[in-house]
Amino acid sequence: MFLLIVGFALGVFVGYKYPQQVEQVVESAKKLFNDLKDKFTKGSTQGPSN
Repeated sequence: MFLLIVGFALGVFVGYKYPQQVEQVVESAKKLFNDLKDKFTKGSTQGPSN
């Protein structure tokens, strides 16, 4: 529980101190997540290529 509180406080501090860098990291993480999600969902929905 203590680590959760410390992690939250650290996240708030970094978000307050460096908002543009945090926004860039969040956007790149969203893009990476969407790319991986699309890769797995499109790969599993394709039928056999005969």
